[in-house]
Amino acid sequence: MNFPAADARIRRFKWDVRYEYRSPDCVKKLVITINGQSPGPTIKAQQGDTIIVELTNNLMTENVAIHWHGIRQKGTPWFDGTEGVTQCPIVPGTTFKYQFVVDRAGTYLYHAHYGMQREAGLHGSIHVSLPNGESEPFRYDYDRNIILTNWYHKSTYEQAVGLASKLTTTSLDAGLCNVTNPECSSPFTLTVVPGKTYRLRISSLTALSTLSFQIEGHNMTIVEADGYFVEPVVVQNLFIYSGEKYYVLVKADQDPSRNYWATANIVSRDPSNTPPALAIWNYYPNHPRRSPSTGPPTGPACNDTAPRKAQSKALRARQGYVHPPPPMLDRVIVFLNTQNQIC
Repeated sequence: MNFPAADARIRRFKWDVRYEYRSPDCVKKLVITINGQSPGPTIKAQQGDTIIVELTNNLMTENVAIHWHGIRQKGTPWFDGTEGVTQCPIVPGTTFKYQFVVDRAGTYLYHAHYGMQREAGLHGSIHVSLPNGESEPFRYDYDRNIILTNWYHKSTYEQAVGLASKLTTTSLDAGLCNVTNPECSSPFTLTVVPGKTYRLRISSLTALSTLSFQIEGHNMTIVEADGYFVEPVVVQNLFIYSGEKYYVLVKADQDPSRNYWATANIVSRDPSNTPPALAIWNYYPNHPRRSPSTGPPTGPACNDTAPRKAQSKALRARQGYVHPPPPMLDRVIVFLNTQNQIC
């Protein structure tokens, strides 16, 4: 697809990647930041724009490579960011320039593709809007972005050693929150206005986990999946796998005198050593730290595969936005699932 030069822009970013201490859940640890942020800054662009990222590796002892998850890299496969496959890693003290076109609207991800740096916080979002004059086939009042990921208290080196020796699950208990620490913002709070509809851009960058995301007492309507509009599907639990991206619409239509829980639970694996991720769905003008009057919803059983299959089978391309497959197949790819046991 070609885009008129007058409609496309060049968007330039300079990134300084380095280790810094952070304690978002009150446990201090080294994380990888981009320009002092973890997750990194959101890249915002319009379909057809050219993205240029000049990345300087200041990790001192580690190489770096960035993969642009969901970006098709037509004509620029060498900027895909897969270290050892499409590019050499960016060695400490050097700068590398990524340059590619975002040719499809949607929400995408970028993340480290070297060692376990992704789990150390080196990731972020890419938001690509539709061309001028085009609109999405659904309406909402406000737009919010959510990245679901693992957060370990052990370093990535300790995690790697554990995975190399035997498969283990590390406890994520954070203890009490030190309210005097401005970084300590547990749990996360998303404030909503009663009666308004919110488009949530929900992405997953977990290392090994499949998640079930839900907002207590609220329905979610799936309207987009991995850059493609789909026929609306109403769910109570959104099942999301690592690397996937969804748009869901949520209307703040419950009792506004209280707050509600938003949770992400692990499925497919034994969740006994991993507590659910918790956030507060805060109805304005309630205090954002006011705890919900009920306990967090438990989520589905880890071995209950029926609702996950039902969600997958329910997703269909939205009428008017169907992209037909090629008339002829030129290759067959067979996937082997090595996880033969579900929790």
